[in-house]
Amino acid sequence: MDTESSNAATTEPAGSTGGAPVEVRHLIQQWKRLDELLAGLKRDDWTAPTALPGWTVRDVVAHIAGTEHLLSGEPVPDIDLPPSAGDYVRNPIGELNEKFVEEARPLAVEDAFADFREAVAERTGQLAEMTPQEFEAETDSPVGRVPFRRFMGVRVFDCWVHEDDIRHALGMQHHLGSGPGRFARDEIVRSLPRTVGKKAGAPDGARVRFRVTGEADTDLPMAVDVVVDGRAALADVDDSAAVTAELVFDTPTFVRAATGRIAADAGNGVEISGDRDLSYSILRSMAFTI
Repeated sequence: MDTESSNAATTEPAGSTGGAPVEVRHLIQQWKRLDELLAGLKRDDWTAPTALPGWTVRDVVAHIAGTEHLLSGEPVPDIDLPPSAGDYVRNPIGELNEKFVEEARPLAVEDAFADFREAVAERTGQLAEMTPQEFEAETDSPVGRVPFRRFMGVRVFDCWVHEDDIRHALGMQHHLGSGPGRFARDEIVRSLPRTVGKKAGAPDGARVRFRVTGEADTDLPMAVDVVVDGRAALADVDDSAAVTAELVFDTPTFVRAATGRIAADAGNGVEISGDRDLSYSILRSMAFTI
């Protein structure tokens, strides 16, 4: 580790979540992955710009910690955002996120890292004390009103994507195919029917195939069809069925296009076949995150 890196000892969060839903177990694992990543960063790494407009690596960390502070019951910081935030804050959720980020900007790197650890430790303790009934109770979330455990699945996705943001900003390889990664990939897969049917306007009767390539132990290879029959829905790959369009992605391109980090284009991590107009419409519609 660089001598200017944070040298705080890695600590196990309080509480045990062994009997918790799979969403929570993946979330705890993802937080540990982030902790290990952040512990190895050099001081200058924290100021590296990421693919998220206006945010450095330390801002991404502050966002993760801020969300967990909010879920712990802490109030949104009562601060005014600088005029520059208007260049990329587009909605109330973005404004809420930015207030936690702005509040953390004066912190030293060591304190920003400590704040992340404190937020994660507090949330881990809270999750360890929850009952099965509480995990099944409906709550508001970024994907609507859902069981609390489903909300924690969204948190797995968010934290996993932000690990990728940090690694990509620093030119690090990211082994996307972790347990939380496979779980988070399914969050993207769930978005594909809306991408194909509502956003890209695929006609009734269309079958669109998505293939994601890569090594099984480090990436997230998969294949799935989206079939439009009145409405778009996921379907198993059927090699005997006529495919209207097929899009083949490498894993990083699939993840970053679906999360709005890049604008996917044919020949740049994507190969298309079949209906080219529909394929390009799908590529323009891939991003589904807020």
